[in-house]
Amino acid sequence: MQREDGSNVWCSTNWRRSVFRSRPSLVIGVLDITERKKAEAAEREATSLMQRVLDACPSPTRMSTIEGETLYANPASRELYGDRPHIADYYVNPADREILVSTLLDKGSIDDFRVRQYCSDNTIFWGSLSARLIDFQGKKVIVSNATNINAMIMAQQQTRQANNRLTDAIESLAEGFALYDKDDCLVLANSQYRKMHAICADVLVPGVNWFDFLRVTAERSQFRVPGDKIDEWLAERARDRREYRQQEFQHADGGWFFVSNSPTREGGFVVTRLDITERKRAELAAKEADDLVRRVLEASPVSIQMTRAHDGKQLYSSPATTRLLGDVVGALDHFASQAHRDEYIERLLRDGAVDEFETQLKRSDGQTFWCSISSRLIDFHGEQVIVSHTHDLSDRIELQKQVEHQREKLHQNEKLSALGGLLAGVAHELNNPLSVVLGMSLTLKETSVDAKTVERADKISKAAERCARIVKTFLAMARQQPTRATNVSIDEVVSAALEVVNYSIRSSDIQLMFDLEPDLPAIWGDPDQLSQVLINLLVNAEHALHHWEGSRKILVATGRHPECGNITISVTDTGPGIAEEILPRIFEPFFTTKEVGAGTGIGLSFCHRIIQAHQGTIEVETMPGGGSTFVVSLPASDRFVETSGPSDDEPENSAGLSCLVVDDEREVADLIAEVLMRDGFTVVVARSGEEALTQLRKRTFAVILSDLKMPSMDGRRLYNYIADYHPAEVDRLAFLTGDTISPDAQVFLRATKRPYLEKPVKPIELRRFVSGLVVRQV
Repeated sequence: MQREDGSNVWCSTNWRRSVFRSRPSLVIGVLDITERKKAEAAEREATSLMQRVLDACPSPTRMSTIEGETLYANPASRELYGDRPHIADYYVNPADREILVSTLLDKGSIDDFRVRQYCSDNTIFWGSLSARLIDFQGKKVIVSNATNINAMIMAQQQTRQANNRLTDAIESLAEGFALYDKDDCLVLANSQYRKMHAICADVLVPGVNWFDFLRVTAERSQFRVPGDKIDEWLAERARDRREYRQQEFQHADGGWFFVSNSPTREGGFVVTRLDITERKRAELAAKEADDLVRRVLEASPVSIQMTRAHDGKQLYSSPATTRLLGDVVGALDHFASQAHRDEYIERLLRDGAVDEFETQLKRSDGQTFWCSISSRLIDFHGEQVIVSHTHDLSDRIELQKQVEHQREKLHQNEKLSALGGLLAGVAHELNNPLSVVLGMSLTLKETSVDAKTVERADKISKAAERCARIVKTFLAMARQQPTRATNVSIDEVVSAALEVVNYSIRSSDIQLMFDLEPDLPAIWGDPDQLSQVLINLLVNAEHALHHWEGSRKILVATGRHPECGNITISVTDTGPGIAEEILPRIFEPFFTTKEVGAGTGIGLSFCHRIIQAHQGTIEVETMPGGGSTFVVSLPASDRFVETSGPSDDEPENSAGLSCLVVDDEREVADLIAEVLMRDGFTVVVARSGEEALTQLRKRTFAVILSDLKMPSMDGRRLYNYIADYHPAEVDRLAFLTGDTISPDAQVFLRATKRPYLEKPVKPIELRRFVSGLVVRQV
């Protein structure tokens, strides 16, 4: 209706029939309802605004009856749940909804109620529900907000804490949420928003002007704003507040917040606040971590670098890398071979990782070296970047060479040890017949009156003695120590060797030359063994010159090493030299390049073994077509040897003494018996250990000589029996044996501490040995 002043008003009219002054009439009532209409319009506007806010809210929000009938669901809720007829159908366990409703009826609200629900495609997810029980049109209804928290449950605590803030569209949003109208007055604010402004929460009530509220925050020092700068600060904050803006603010207490302003259709604006304190701390921690990582990398001795995959540009290199490779711009400059880098990049791009790729790189000084590269391909600022570690293999390669050298040396020593064991066995088998030959020849020489017979016996004995020396040499090599060490003149060694090979060399049309340094110090060693070494070297030199059409010369030279002072003996030939492929094997036992039957391959291995036993070295220098030189280096002797020693005088006659000889070799036993009987001994011979025990039960003996190695009861068992049943006879027991090389024999002889004489023996040695036993007993 229109008033008299022309303004329009809302009116409510009612009428009824009546009689006035006896005439029918109408009674009309007019009520001004303009204010009520304004209130209804305001309510509709608020409802519409709320509808739009909720529809725009990304969090699923719905309103339903207590029985489960849906009254309202925002788009986010319909997208999440679909259109199910009843709310209970959303729950995997319907009892969960009963708990939620019961809690609402009891307390009126619930926050972060976690349940398993079905989404629109019937997959199961964990949802966080926040709800309020409100009166709507005279009925109790439930306003709820749902959040899918699958990711939050699987994420770390920081993510879970962030997602816990999402409670409902208004109250349970993780962000602080505030709605201001077109007059900058507060319409609503959720609890998170109030919490973020806790220091001014009493002012934060609906209707408060945004500028008034901000002034209070500044005055109460929520923000670090000087008192005389508050107006300027407010002006800055007011600028473009109704346009979309995002800013970060720090409170005076150190907290950081991410603030977004978004305009509304009505001319107001929405403010959302997100607490980013933890993120800022994390960024600070990350920055500190980056600084720490950089400091670690800078101090690390490990080579680390980052390079672009497509062009090799170097993005970062640790100091260790710079020291190793130099300060270069690109990785392409490192590789010695472009083909190797192409292969490396191909594998890395294919597999994403490469481990221990061995290649050659160039150092800062331009020299190449072998290295091992391990790398990973990562995405860095949208580019494929290689993070790699380079390990210098120079030390490892050198170590491998040393290990191979030591392994080869060990292998060679094992072969030589096996050879020594074999030779020891052969030598032991030769000892008994050699003892007979040597003993009989010397006995024949001593007893014969015929000059011719004496001469022949002398030749036999010398040959037998030489064989005996060779056998003892074999045994010494098997033991890896000299058998008869003394001060030896190197000239005497050369002379002894020449006696053996001089004729053979000269008769082969080979010129033998000498370059012997005078007055060299003596060598501490076995002269026979050292002579055998030189003999082998000379024989090999002679064989090298067979069928050689060039110069045919052999030079024997002696001298003193200028640095270590060792005595050196060298044998040089002008033959074809030694091929490079067989050079590492020339000291191996049984290795030979000669035809079958022409050589055994043990000569140089024997030389190697003997020189090692003398604490020396033997090396070869050769050149194909330019001959070979074998150089033996031995330490000079620093020992003084007494000139007085055992004389060759005959031992005193032992008439009246008895001796038991125990040996399974009849000829050896008879020889020993014959030698001792000539000295006056009464000798009883036992062919076995059992027979010896029988004799011991009958009588006692001044001396008991037993072999160690015999069938049935050997020398060891015989000793044990005597020690147990005839202990008085133990001190009269001694051993004659050729088995002193085996570990068992050595352990036994050391343990019993009984005297022993090694076969083959000369009669004079046997007499002195037995005489010494008799003297010890007296």
